Amino acid sequence: MAKGHPRATRRLALPGLMIFLLIPILYTLILRRGAHSLHPLKSQVSPRESSLSLRSDGKSKKERGSSLSLTVEEDGAAVEEFNKFLTHKLARGEAQSELSQNGISCTSDRSSDVCITSAAVRIATSASSSSHSLSAVYLVGNQQLPRNSDIIFRPYPRKFDPEAMQETSPIQIVGGHPNPPPCDITHPLPAVIFSTGGFAGNFFHDINDLIIPLFLTTGHLRSRIRLVATDFRPWWAHKYRRVLSRLAADEIIAASSAFADVGPAKVHCFPAAIVGLKYHGNLACNVSDAPSGISVQKFRRFLHEALSLKADRVVRAEEPTVVLISRRNSRALLNEDEIIETAREIGFRVEIAAPKRMWKMESFAELVNGCGVLMGVHGAGLTNMVFLPPGAVLLQVVPWGLDWASEVYYGQPAQQMGLQYVEYHIEVQESTLYDKYPGDHPILADPWSINNQGYNVSKPVYVDGQNLRLNLTRFRETLLLAFQLLPRPS
Repeated sequence: MAKGHPRATRRLALPGLMIFLLIPILYTLILRRGAHSLHPLKSQVSPRESSLSLRSDGKSKKERGSSLSLTVEEDGAAVEEFNKFLTHKLARGEAQSELSQNGISCTSDRSSDVCITSAAVRIATSASSSSHSLSAVYLVGNQQLPRNSDIIFRPYPRKFDPEAMQETSPIQIVGGHPNPPPCDITHPLPAVIFSTGGFAGNFFHDINDLIIPLFLTTGHLRSRIRLVATDFRPWWAHKYRRVLSRLAADEIIAASSAFADVGPAKVHCFPAAIVGLKYHGNLACNVSDAPSGISVQKFRRFLHEALSLKADRVVRAEEPTVVLISRRNSRALLNEDEIIETAREIGFRVEIAAPKRMWKMESFAELVNGCGVLMGVHGAGLTNMVFLPPGAVLLQVVPWGLDWASEVYYGQPAQQMGLQYVEYHIEVQESTLYDKYPGDHPILADPWSINNQGYNVSKPVYVDGQNLRLNLTRFRETLLLAFQLLPRPS
Protein backbone atom coordinates (compact mmCIF):
# COMPACT_ATOMS: atom_id res chain seq x y z
CA MET A 1 0.00 0.00 0.00
CA ALA A 2 1.34 3.41 -1.01
CA LYS A 3 2.53 5.87 1.63
CA GLY A 4 -0.13 8.53 2.46
CA HIS A 5 -3.02 6.44 1.08
CA PRO A 6 -6.30 7.86 2.56
CA ARG A 7 -7.54 4.43 3.69
CA ALA A 8 -4.35 3.84 5.61
CA THR A 9 -4.82 7.12 7.44
CA ARG A 10 -8.36 6.19 8.50
CA ARG A 11 -7.26 2.72 9.73
CA LEU A 12 -4.57 4.22 11.98
CA ALA A 13 -6.69 6.99 13.41
CA LEU A 14 -8.84 4.85 15.75
CA PRO A 15 -5.96 3.03 17.51
CA GLY A 16 -4.10 6.32 17.85
CA LEU A 17 -7.12 7.92 19.47
CA MET A 18 -7.46 5.00 21.92
CA ILE A 19 -3.82 5.26 22.95
CA PHE A 20 -4.20 9.01 23.48
CA LEU A 21 -7.22 8.43 25.75
CA LEU A 22 -5.43 5.68 27.76
CA ILE A 23 -2.34 7.77 28.63
CA PRO A 24 -3.92 9.62 31.63
CA ILE A 25 -5.28 6.34 33.02
CA LEU A 26 -1.91 4.62 32.78
CA TYR A 27 -0.18 7.61 34.36
CA THR A 28 -2.60 7.50 37.32
CA LEU A 29 -1.99 3.77 37.87
CA ILE A 30 1.77 4.31 37.90
CA LEU A 31 1.50 7.04 40.48
CA ARG A 32 -0.61 4.78 42.70
CA ARG A 33 2.14 2.13 42.71
CA GLY A 34 4.40 4.68 44.40
CA ALA A 35 7.53 6.40 43.28
CA HIS A 36 9.70 4.02 45.26
CA SER A 37 9.01 1.21 42.74
CA LEU A 38 10.61 3.33 40.00
CA HIS A 39 13.78 4.17 41.91
CA PRO A 40 16.65 3.81 39.42
CA LEU A 41 18.87 1.96 41.91
CA LYS A 42 16.32 -0.85 42.21
CA SER A 43 16.92 -1.89 38.63
CA GLN A 44 20.69 -1.95 38.87
CA VAL A 45 22.49 -5.28 39.11
CA SER A 46 23.94 -5.78 42.57
CA PRO A 47 27.73 -6.14 42.61
CA ARG A 48 27.29 -8.92 45.18
CA GLU A 49 26.95 -12.54 44.19
CA SER A 50 23.26 -12.60 45.03
CA SER A 51 22.41 -12.30 41.34
CA LEU A 52 25.60 -13.55 39.73
CA SER A 53 26.77 -16.46 41.90
CA LEU A 54 30.41 -16.52 40.78
CA ARG A 55 32.39 -19.74 40.58
CA SER A 56 36.11 -20.01 41.18
CA ASP A 57 36.70 -19.30 37.50
CA GLY A 58 34.79 -16.02 37.80
CA LYS A 59 31.90 -17.13 35.57
CA SER A 60 28.45 -16.63 36.96
CA LYS A 61 25.36 -18.75 37.02
CA LYS A 62 23.55 -15.96 35.22
CA GLU A 63 26.13 -16.19 32.42
CA ARG A 64 25.50 -19.92 32.29
CA GLY A 65 21.74 -19.60 32.08
CA SER A 66 20.89 -20.56 35.66
CA SER A 67 17.68 -19.52 37.36
CA LEU A 68 19.44 -18.97 40.71
CA SER A 69 18.95 -15.38 41.85
CA LEU A 70 18.72 -14.36 45.49
CA THR A 71 17.64 -10.95 46.69
CA VAL A 72 19.50 -9.13 49.43
CA GLU A 73 16.65 -9.96 51.79
CA GLU A 74 16.89 -13.67 50.89
CA ASP A 75 20.65 -13.55 51.41
CA GLY A 76 20.14 -12.14 54.88
CA ALA A 77 17.52 -14.74 55.69
CA ALA A 78 19.88 -17.51 54.57
CA VAL A 79 22.66 -16.25 56.84
CA GLU A 80 20.23 -15.89 59.74
CA GLU A 81 19.01 -19.45 59.16
CA PHE A 82 22.60 -20.67 58.99
CA ASN A 83 23.54 -19.03 62.30
CA LYS A 84 20.41 -20.39 63.96
CA PHE A 85 21.38 -23.86 62.73
CA LEU A 86 24.87 -23.44 64.18
CA THR A 87 23.56 -22.24 67.52
CA HIS A 88 20.70 -24.68 68.02
CA LYS A 89 21.73 -27.79 66.10
CA LEU A 90 25.41 -28.11 65.27
CA ALA A 91 26.91 -26.67 68.46
CA ARG A 92 26.05 -28.22 71.80
CA GLY A 93 26.91 -27.57 75.42
CA GLU A 94 30.27 -25.88 75.84
CA ALA A 95 30.65 -25.46 72.07
CA GLN A 96 27.39 -23.54 72.01
CA SER A 97 28.56 -21.02 74.61
CA GLU A 98 31.96 -20.71 72.86
CA LEU A 99 30.20 -19.88 69.61
CA SER A 100 28.06 -17.28 71.34
CA GLN A 101 31.00 -15.65 73.13
CA ASN A 102 33.81 -15.97 70.57
CA GLY A 103 32.02 -16.21 67.23
CA ILE A 104 33.76 -19.53 66.58
CA SER A 105 33.76 -22.99 68.10
CA CYS A 106 35.88 -26.04 67.24
CA THR A 107 35.11 -29.61 68.25
CA SER A 108 37.17 -32.75 67.84
CA ASP A 109 36.49 -36.48 68.10
CA ARG A 110 38.16 -39.66 66.90
CA SER A 111 36.95 -39.25 63.32
CA SER A 112 36.76 -35.56 62.54
CA ASP A 113 37.56 -31.97 63.46
CA VAL A 114 34.92 -29.32 62.82
CA CYS A 115 35.11 -25.55 63.30
CA ILE A 116 31.99 -23.41 62.95
CA THR A 117 31.83 -19.64 62.86
CA SER A 118 28.86 -17.30 62.71
CA ALA A 119 31.00 -14.36 61.53
CA ALA A 120 32.80 -13.41 58.32
CA VAL A 121 35.69 -15.37 56.82
CA ARG A 122 37.99 -15.05 53.82
CA ILE A 123 39.21 -18.19 52.09
CA ALA A 124 42.42 -17.97 50.09
CA THR A 125 42.48 -20.61 47.37
CA SER A 126 45.70 -22.07 46.00
CA ALA A 127 46.78 -22.09 42.37
CA SER A 128 49.41 -24.71 43.16
CA SER A 129 49.01 -28.23 41.74
CA SER A 130 50.77 -29.69 44.76
CA SER A 131 48.88 -32.53 46.42
CA HIS A 132 49.45 -30.97 49.85
CA SER A 133 48.92 -27.26 49.22
CA LEU A 134 47.73 -25.36 52.27
CA SER A 135 44.49 -23.38 52.05
CA ALA A 136 43.88 -20.63 54.58
CA VAL A 137 40.67 -19.44 56.22
CA TYR A 138 41.02 -15.93 57.65
CA LEU A 139 38.68 -14.92 60.46
CA VAL A 140 37.67 -11.30 59.85
CA GLY A 141 34.57 -10.96 62.05
CA ASN A 142 36.28 -10.41 65.40
CA GLN A 143 36.24 -14.12 66.21
CA GLN A 144 38.49 -15.22 69.06
CA LEU A 145 40.37 -18.48 68.62
CA PRO A 146 41.13 -20.50 71.76
CA ARG A 147 44.56 -19.61 73.12
CA ASN A 148 44.76 -17.03 70.29
CA SER A 149 46.64 -19.52 68.13
CA ASP A 150 45.95 -20.61 64.58
CA ILE A 151 44.38 -24.03 63.97
CA ILE A 152 45.54 -26.51 61.34
CA PHE A 153 43.70 -29.72 60.52
CA ARG A 154 42.64 -31.89 57.57
CA PRO A 155 38.92 -31.51 56.78
CA TYR A 156 38.17 -35.14 55.95
CA PRO A 157 36.27 -37.26 58.52
CA ARG A 158 38.69 -40.14 58.87
CA LYS A 159 41.50 -38.66 60.91
CA PHE A 160 42.15 -41.98 62.69
CA ASP A 161 43.39 -43.38 59.36
CA PRO A 162 46.95 -42.21 58.52
CA GLU A 163 46.63 -43.35 54.91
CA ALA A 164 43.52 -41.21 54.37
CA MET A 165 45.19 -38.24 56.02
CA GLN A 166 48.20 -38.54 53.73
CA GLU A 167 45.81 -37.93 50.81
CA THR A 168 44.16 -34.91 52.46
CA SER A 169 45.63 -31.39 52.40
CA PRO A 170 45.66 -29.39 55.64
CA ILE A 171 43.68 -26.21 56.09
CA GLN A 172 44.76 -23.36 58.35
CA ILE A 173 42.31 -21.20 60.28
CA VAL A 174 43.98 -17.84 60.88
CA GLY A 175 42.70 -15.48 63.57
CA GLY A 176 43.62 -11.88 64.28
CA HIS A 177 45.68 -11.36 61.13
CA PRO A 178 46.60 -7.63 60.89
CA ASN A 179 46.27 -7.56 57.10
CA PRO A 180 44.01 -10.32 55.76
CA PRO A 181 43.97 -10.49 51.96
CA PRO A 182 41.27 -8.39 50.23
CA CYS A 183 38.23 -10.06 48.70
CA ASP A 184 38.27 -11.01 45.04
CA ILE A 185 34.77 -12.50 45.15
CA THR A 186 32.13 -11.79 47.79
CA HIS A 187 29.48 -14.44 48.36
CA PRO A 188 26.17 -13.81 50.11
CA LEU A 189 25.79 -17.37 51.38
CA PRO A 190 27.86 -19.14 54.08
CA ALA A 191 30.53 -21.69 53.14
CA VAL A 192 31.01 -25.35 54.04
CA ILE A 193 34.65 -26.31 53.54
CA PHE A 194 35.71 -29.95 53.16
CA SER A 195 38.15 -32.15 51.26
CA THR A 196 37.59 -34.59 48.41
CA GLY A 197 40.98 -36.14 49.18
CA GLY A 198 41.28 -39.15 51.46
CA PHE A 199 39.77 -42.25 49.88
CA ALA A 200 37.43 -40.41 47.50
CA GLY A 201 36.84 -42.59 44.45
CA ASN A 202 36.11 -45.77 46.43
CA PHE A 203 32.31 -45.99 46.48
CA PHE A 204 32.07 -46.96 50.15
CA HIS A 205 34.21 -43.99 51.14
CA ASP A 206 32.39 -41.65 48.76
CA ILE A 207 29.12 -42.38 50.56
CA ASN A 208 30.48 -42.96 54.07
CA ASP A 209 33.16 -40.26 54.29
CA LEU A 210 31.65 -37.56 52.09
CA ILE A 211 28.02 -37.80 50.95
CA ILE A 212 26.50 -38.78 54.32
CA PRO A 213 28.68 -36.28 56.28
CA LEU A 214 27.76 -33.55 53.80
CA PHE A 215 24.09 -34.39 54.33
CA LEU A 216 24.52 -34.35 58.10
CA THR A 217 26.35 -31.01 57.99
CA THR A 218 24.26 -29.18 55.39
CA GLY A 219 20.95 -31.00 54.99
CA HIS A 220 19.08 -28.67 57.36
CA LEU A 221 20.10 -25.62 55.34
CA ARG A 222 17.98 -26.28 52.24
CA SER A 223 20.78 -25.67 49.73
CA ARG A 224 21.44 -22.13 50.99
CA ILE A 225 25.19 -22.59 51.35
CA ARG A 226 28.25 -22.83 49.09
CA LEU A 227 30.54 -25.84 49.08
CA VAL A 228 34.30 -25.22 49.02
CA ALA A 229 36.55 -28.24 48.41
CA THR A 230 40.25 -28.72 48.96
CA ASP A 231 41.93 -31.54 46.99
CA PHE A 232 39.21 -30.94 44.41
CA ARG A 233 38.54 -33.83 42.00
CA PRO A 234 36.39 -32.68 39.05
CA TRP A 235 35.28 -36.18 38.13
CA TRP A 236 34.04 -36.74 41.70
CA ALA A 237 31.95 -33.58 41.60
CA HIS A 238 30.56 -34.60 38.22
CA LYS A 239 29.66 -38.10 39.38
CA TYR A 240 27.67 -36.81 42.36
CA ARG A 241 26.42 -33.59 40.76
CA ARG A 242 22.72 -34.44 41.18
CA VAL A 243 23.20 -35.14 44.87
CA LEU A 244 25.40 -32.10 45.48
CA SER A 245 22.92 -29.81 43.71
CA ARG A 246 20.41 -30.69 46.46
CA LEU A 247 22.86 -29.58 49.15
CA ALA A 248 24.38 -26.37 47.78
CA ALA A 249 23.32 -23.34 45.78
CA ASP A 250 25.92 -23.69 43.03
CA GLU A 251 28.90 -25.69 41.84
CA ILE A 252 31.74 -26.51 44.20
CA ILE A 253 34.40 -23.83 44.58
CA ALA A 254 37.82 -25.46 44.21
CA ALA A 255 40.18 -24.24 46.93
CA SER A 256 43.04 -26.49 45.80
CA SER A 257 43.54 -29.40 43.45
CA ALA A 258 46.27 -31.71 42.22
CA PHE A 259 43.87 -33.06 39.59
CA ALA A 260 42.74 -29.95 37.70
CA ASP A 261 43.65 -26.38 36.89
CA VAL A 262 41.64 -24.27 39.32
CA GLY A 263 42.83 -21.01 37.84
CA PRO A 264 44.69 -18.20 39.61
CA ALA A 265 44.61 -17.96 43.39
CA LYS A 266 41.62 -15.97 44.63
CA VAL A 267 40.19 -14.81 47.93
CA HIS A 268 36.55 -15.78 48.46
CA CYS A 269 34.64 -13.94 51.19
CA PHE A 270 31.70 -15.42 53.08
CA PRO A 271 29.45 -14.17 55.90
CA ALA A 272 29.96 -17.38 57.96
CA ALA A 273 31.39 -20.88 57.55
CA ILE A 274 31.70 -24.50 58.66
CA VAL A 275 35.13 -26.09 58.21
CA GLY A 276 35.04 -29.90 58.26
CA LEU A 277 32.15 -32.37 58.25
CA LYS A 278 30.09 -34.12 60.91
CA TYR A 279 30.49 -37.91 61.00
CA HIS A 280 28.32 -40.43 62.86
CA GLY A 281 29.95 -43.75 61.99
CA ASN A 282 29.85 -46.37 59.25
CA LEU A 283 27.04 -45.48 56.83
CA ALA A 284 25.27 -44.00 59.86
CA CYS A 285 23.03 -41.08 60.74
CA ASN A 286 22.35 -41.06 64.48
CA VAL A 287 19.18 -39.21 65.46
CA SER A 288 20.57 -38.23 68.86
CA ASP A 289 23.92 -36.88 67.63
CA ALA A 290 24.41 -33.31 66.38
CA PRO A 291 22.78 -31.89 64.36
CA SER A 292 20.08 -34.23 65.80
CA GLY A 293 16.90 -35.52 64.25
CA ILE A 294 18.54 -37.01 61.16
CA SER A 295 18.06 -40.74 60.58
CA VAL A 296 19.63 -42.93 57.93
CA GLN A 297 16.13 -43.46 56.53
CA LYS A 298 15.90 -39.70 56.03
CA PHE A 299 19.25 -39.76 54.23
CA ARG A 300 18.06 -42.58 51.96
CA ARG A 301 14.90 -40.66 51.07
CA PHE A 302 17.02 -37.62 50.23
CA LEU A 303 19.35 -39.72 48.07
CA HIS A 304 16.48 -41.45 46.24
CA GLU A 305 14.79 -38.11 45.53
CA ALA A 306 18.04 -36.61 44.25
CA LEU A 307 18.47 -39.50 41.79
CA SER A 308 14.74 -39.78 40.95
CA LEU A 309 14.52 -43.36 42.25
CA LYS A 310 10.85 -44.26 42.31
CA ALA A 311 10.55 -47.56 44.18
CA ASP A 312 9.43 -47.04 47.78
CA ARG A 313 8.94 -50.75 48.47
CA VAL A 314 9.96 -54.12 47.08
CA VAL A 315 8.02 -55.05 43.96
CA ARG A 316 5.98 -58.25 44.29
CA ALA A 317 7.18 -60.50 41.50
CA GLU A 318 6.99 -64.15 40.51
CA GLU A 319 10.60 -63.90 39.41
CA PRO A 320 12.26 -61.35 41.73
CA THR A 321 15.53 -59.78 40.61
CA VAL A 322 18.81 -60.43 42.38
CA VAL A 323 21.72 -58.14 41.48
CA LEU A 324 25.03 -59.98 41.88
CA ILE A 325 28.10 -57.81 42.52
CA SER A 326 30.74 -59.55 40.40
CA ARG A 327 34.30 -59.11 41.66
CA ARG A 328 37.45 -59.62 39.56
CA ASN A 329 40.67 -58.86 41.44
CA SER A 330 40.19 -60.23 44.95
CA ARG A 331 37.43 -61.97 46.91
CA ALA A 332 36.14 -63.15 43.54
CA LEU A 333 33.60 -65.99 43.28
CA LEU A 334 35.46 -68.67 41.36
CA ASN A 335 32.28 -70.65 40.69
CA GLU A 336 30.16 -67.61 39.85
CA ASP A 337 28.46 -69.28 36.88
CA GLU A 338 27.24 -72.15 39.07
CA ILE A 339 26.01 -69.68 41.69
CA ILE A 340 24.03 -67.81 39.02
CA GLU A 341 22.50 -71.06 37.79
CA THR A 342 21.51 -72.02 41.34
CA ALA A 343 19.82 -68.64 41.84
CA ARG A 344 17.85 -69.11 38.62
CA GLU A 345 16.76 -72.60 39.67
CA ILE A 346 15.36 -71.14 42.88
CA GLY A 347 13.33 -68.61 40.89
CA PHE A 348 15.46 -65.47 40.70
CA ARG A 349 16.08 -63.32 37.68
CA VAL A 350 19.81 -62.56 37.87
CA GLU A 351 21.47 -59.28 36.91
CA ILE A 352 25.27 -59.43 36.90
CA ALA A 353 27.01 -56.22 37.99
CA ALA A 354 30.60 -56.14 36.79
CA PRO A 355 32.77 -53.20 37.92
CA LYS A 356 32.30 -51.27 34.68
CA ARG A 357 28.51 -51.42 35.05
CA MET A 358 28.71 -49.93 38.53
CA TRP A 359 30.80 -46.99 37.33
CA LYS A 360 27.61 -45.51 35.80
CA MET A 361 26.16 -44.72 39.19
CA GLU A 362 22.83 -43.23 38.16
CA SER A 363 21.75 -46.08 35.88
CA PHE A 364 23.07 -48.68 38.32
CA ALA A 365 21.22 -47.01 41.19
CA GLU A 366 18.02 -47.36 39.18
CA LEU A 367 18.71 -51.07 38.63
CA VAL A 368 19.34 -51.69 42.33
CA ASN A 369 16.27 -49.66 43.29
CA GLY A 370 14.13 -52.05 41.26
CA CYS A 371 15.56 -55.32 42.59
CA GLY A 372 14.61 -57.51 45.53
CA VAL A 373 18.07 -58.75 46.54
CA LEU A 374 21.54 -57.23 46.32
CA MET A 375 24.12 -59.97 46.70
CA GLY A 376 27.90 -59.99 46.81
CA VAL A 377 31.09 -60.76 48.66
CA HIS A 378 32.15 -58.25 51.34
CA GLY A 379 33.44 -55.13 49.59
CA ALA A 380 32.64 -51.57 48.52
CA GLY A 381 30.08 -52.71 45.94
CA LEU A 382 27.68 -53.62 48.74
CA THR A 383 27.43 -49.89 49.56
CA ASN A 384 24.94 -49.79 46.68
CA MET A 385 22.44 -51.04 49.26
CA VAL A 386 21.70 -47.34 49.87
CA PHE A 387 19.67 -47.50 46.63
CA LEU A 388 17.59 -50.55 47.63
CA PRO A 389 13.88 -50.01 48.31
CA PRO A 390 12.70 -50.51 51.90
CA GLY A 391 12.18 -54.18 52.72
CA ALA A 392 14.66 -55.45 50.13
CA VAL A 393 17.36 -57.97 51.08
CA LEU A 394 21.11 -57.52 51.34
CA LEU A 395 22.89 -60.86 51.05
CA GLN A 396 26.54 -60.61 52.07
CA VAL A 397 29.03 -63.43 51.52
CA VAL A 398 31.53 -63.21 54.38
CA PRO A 399 35.09 -64.27 53.44
CA TRP A 400 37.43 -66.01 55.84
CA GLY A 401 38.78 -63.67 58.51
CA LEU A 402 36.42 -60.79 57.69
CA ASP A 403 33.53 -61.51 60.07
CA TRP A 404 33.94 -58.34 62.13
CA ALA A 405 34.38 -56.02 59.13
CA SER A 406 31.41 -57.56 57.32
CA GLU A 407 29.11 -57.02 60.30
CA VAL A 408 30.28 -53.50 61.16
CA TYR A 409 30.55 -52.03 57.66
CA TYR A 410 27.50 -53.59 56.02
CA GLY A 411 25.50 -55.92 58.30
CA GLN A 412 24.57 -53.42 60.99
CA PRO A 413 24.05 -50.46 58.59
CA ALA A 414 21.75 -52.57 56.38
CA GLN A 415 19.45 -53.31 59.30
CA GLN A 416 19.47 -49.67 60.42
CA MET A 417 18.40 -48.72 56.88
CA GLY A 418 15.29 -50.88 57.18
CA LEU A 419 16.63 -53.62 54.91
CA GLN A 420 16.48 -57.34 55.53
CA TYR A 421 19.94 -58.78 56.04
CA VAL A 422 21.19 -62.28 55.27
CA GLU A 423 24.79 -63.41 55.44
CA TYR A 424 26.67 -66.48 54.32
CA HIS A 425 29.79 -67.25 56.35
CA ILE A 426 32.12 -69.37 54.29
CA GLU A 427 33.90 -72.35 55.76
CA VAL A 428 37.67 -72.30 55.59
CA GLN A 429 37.67 -74.86 52.76
CA GLU A 430 35.75 -72.38 50.58
CA SER A 431 38.65 -69.89 50.64
CA THR A 432 41.73 -70.15 48.45
CA LEU A 433 43.72 -69.48 51.64
CA TYR A 434 43.02 -73.12 52.50
CA ASP A 435 45.28 -74.16 49.62
CA LYS A 436 48.09 -71.79 50.64
CA TYR A 437 48.56 -72.54 54.36
CA PRO A 438 48.59 -75.63 56.59
CA GLY A 439 45.47 -76.17 58.67
CA ASP A 440 47.09 -75.16 61.95
CA HIS A 441 48.46 -71.86 60.61
CA PRO A 442 47.03 -68.83 62.49
CA ILE A 443 45.72 -67.39 59.20
CA LEU A 444 43.30 -70.33 59.06
CA ALA A 445 43.04 -71.41 62.70
CA ASP A 446 42.99 -68.03 64.44
CA PRO A 447 42.05 -65.08 62.16
CA TRP A 448 41.61 -62.79 65.17
CA SER A 449 45.30 -63.08 65.98
CA ILE A 450 46.08 -61.78 62.48
CA ASN A 451 43.47 -59.01 62.57
CA ASN A 452 44.72 -57.84 65.95
CA GLN A 453 48.12 -57.11 64.42
CA GLY A 454 46.59 -54.26 62.44
CA TYR A 455 45.02 -53.62 59.07
CA ASN A 456 48.40 -53.39 57.36
CA VAL A 457 48.95 -57.05 58.34
CA SER A 458 45.42 -58.43 57.76
CA LYS A 459 44.62 -56.58 54.52
CA PRO A 460 47.14 -58.42 52.29
CA VAL A 461 45.83 -61.74 53.62
CA TYR A 462 42.07 -61.50 54.00
CA VAL A 463 41.12 -58.49 51.88
CA ASP A 464 43.53 -58.81 48.95
CA GLY A 465 44.80 -62.37 49.26
CA GLN A 466 41.83 -64.70 48.86
CA ASN A 467 39.15 -65.76 46.40
CA LEU A 468 36.14 -67.95 47.14
CA ARG A 469 34.58 -71.15 45.80
CA LEU A 470 31.22 -71.54 47.51
CA ASN A 471 29.70 -74.82 48.60
CA LEU A 472 26.59 -74.77 46.41
CA THR A 473 24.59 -77.06 48.70
CA ARG A 474 25.13 -74.77 51.69
CA PHE A 475 24.76 -71.56 49.72
CA ARG A 476 21.49 -72.74 48.15
CA GLU A 477 19.91 -72.62 51.61
CA THR A 478 20.94 -68.98 52.01
CA LEU A 479 19.53 -68.09 48.60
CA LEU A 480 16.27 -69.81 49.51
CA LEU A 481 16.04 -67.79 52.72
CA ALA A 482 16.53 -64.54 50.78
CA PHE A 483 13.89 -65.62 48.28
CA GLN A 484 11.39 -66.42 51.04
CA LEU A 485 11.89 -63.02 52.69
CA LEU A 486 10.56 -61.22 49.61
CA PRO A 487 6.85 -60.47 49.21
CA ARG A 488 5.05 -62.78 46.82
CA PRO A 489 2.28 -61.85 44.36
CA SER A 490 -1.16 -62.37 45.91
